[in-house]
Amino acid sequence: MASFLNGSSNPDSPSAPNISSSTTASPDRKDAPSSSSPTKWRKLLGFIFYTPQRCRYDPANPPRFSIWLNLLFAFAGAFTVANLYYNHPILHLLAQEFGVSNERASLIPTLGQAGYAFGLLFLCPLGDVFPRRLYVLSLVLFTSTVWLGLCLTNSFAVFCSLTLITSVTTVTPQLMLPLVGDLAPPHRRAAALSITSSGLLLGLLFARLLSGVVTEYTSWRNIYWLSFGLQYLIFALLWLFMPDYPSTNPDGINYFRILYSIFQIFISHPLLIQACLVGFCTSTTFTSFWTTLTFLLSAPPYEYSTLVIGLFALIGIFSMFFGPLWSRFVTDRFIPLFSVVLGLIICMAGTCIGTYTGTFTVAGPIIQAAFLDFGIQTAVIANRSAIYAILPLARNRVNTAYMISAFCGQLTGTAVGNHNFARGGWISSGSTSVGFLAAALLLCAARGPREKRWIGWGGGWRIRKDGDVAKKGDEEKGESGGEENSTESSGNVDEKDGTDVVEAARTKDDYNRNAGSGSR
Repeated sequence: MASFLNGSSNPDSPSAPNISSSTTASPDRKDAPSSSSPTKWRKLLGFIFYTPQRCRYDPANPPRFSIWLNLLFAFAGAFTVANLYYNHPILHLLAQEFGVSNERASLIPTLGQAGYAFGLLFLCPLGDVFPRRLYVLSLVLFTSTVWLGLCLTNSFAVFCSLTLITSVTTVTPQLMLPLVGDLAPPHRRAAALSITSSGLLLGLLFARLLSGVVTEYTSWRNIYWLSFGLQYLIFALLWLFMPDYPSTNPDGINYFRILYSIFQIFISHPLLIQACLVGFCTSTTFTSFWTTLTFLLSAPPYEYSTLVIGLFALIGIFSMFFGPLWSRFVTDRFIPLFSVVLGLIICMAGTCIGTYTGTFTVAGPIIQAAFLDFGIQTAVIANRSAIYAILPLARNRVNTAYMISAFCGQLTGTAVGNHNFARGGWISSGSTSVGFLAAALLLCAARGPREKRWIGWGGGWRIRKDGDVAKKGDEEKGESGGEENSTESSGNVDEKDGTDVVEAARTKDDYNRNAGSGSR
C-alpha cells in the first residue's frame, strides 16, 4: 500500500508492472500504454494522498490545535454541510427544469436527508478506525467529483441518484467535530467546538440565502457550479494544512462490532441518553420553526417575497458570532448542564414571544429566530462538550449516537410542525414547540450534573466545575468531576473496541503521545 500511494515505479518491486517482459513478447510494444497506465494512477493517487512535511505526525512533538486550524475546520464544515440545503429554496425551479410536479421535486431534499442519515450511521463511526486526514480527504474528493454530475445532468432520475450519493459522503463535518474534541485542550473544548459548530450553522443559513439570491438573477445551475468549486477549494486547503493525526484505535476494529458498540454505548451511559433526548427536543423545535416560518411570512398579513423570507436566515449570524464568546466565558467555566438549561430557557422565551405575537407583528418571529438560534447553539455545544468526555477513544461513535437522535428530531419537527400548521396555524405549531422545550427542561431536571445513576442529583448542585482541568492534570482520582470529567463505565463494551473508560481529563499532549506510540 505504501508503494502504491507513493507511486513507486521500481522495476524490481514485486508490485511494479513487468515492462521488460511485455516488451520482449510484443516487439511492436502494443502493451506499453497499458503497462504505464497503472504507474500514472499510482503517481496521481500518491500525490492526492501525499502528506506535506509540515502536516506529518510526530509523537514527540504533536501538532498544536491552533485557532487557524479551528477556523479551517469551521470553513470546511460550513460549505460541506451547505450541499444539503442548496436545493431547498429552488425546488419549484428544479421541477420546471426536469418537467416534474412540485410534489415529485420534493423527493430531492428527502433523498438528501436520507443519504445524510445513512452516512451518519455507517460512515461516521469509521472515524474511530481510520486516520482522519486520509479519511476526510477521501470523502471530500469523492463528493467533489460526483458533484460535477449534478451540475451537468438533464435527467431527474440521475439528479436524484447523485443527490443521494453525495449526501451520504457529506458527513465530513461530523468527523471534524469529534476530532476537535480530541485535539482541543479540555479547558478550551467548548469554545473550539462552538467555532466549528458556528461554521455548520453558517453553512445551513448561507446555503439557503446564496441559493435564493443566485437563482433570482441567474440560472439555478450556477449555485451548483459554485458549490463544485468550493468543494475542491476545501480539498486543497485540507490537503495543505490538515495534520495527519493518528487513528485512535490503530489496531483496528471489526466494522460490525463498531455498529453494535454504538448501541452499547448509547444504553450504557445515562449522560449520553439525557443529552440525546434533549437534542431530540431542541432539533424538533428548530426545524418546526424554520419550516412553518415560510408559510407564515408568505401569507397575509405579511405576503413577503421569497427573497425577503430568505433574508431571515441572516438573523442566525448573531448567534454564530456570539456563540464562541459565550462558550469561552460561560460553557468552559461552568458545568455543561448549566449552559444547557440556560440555552433552553432562552429558546423557551423566544418561542413564546414569537408564537403568540407572530400573527400580528413581524417582530415576534424575528425575536424568536434570534433567541432560538442562540439558545439551541448554546445547548448543543454544552451537550457535545459533556458527551465527548465520556469515551475519548470512541468520540465518533458517541457523536453518531447523538446526531442520530438530533436527526430524528429534525424529521419529527418537520412533520409535526407542518401537520399542526395545516390544522391550527402558526399558534398551534408554535405551542407544540413550547411543549417540546418544556420536556427538555424536565429531562435536565431529572438528572444532575454529577449523578452517576439514571435519575437523581447525587454529587451536589454546584454549577462550577470541580477544579480546573487545564491547570490540575493531577486531580485526585477520588474527586468527582463535572460532566466534562465524567467517566461512566460500561462493562459490556469490549476494551479493544476503543470504548474502555479512560480519564476524560487527560491533556491533549498526553492523548496524542499515547495515540502516536500505539500507532508505532
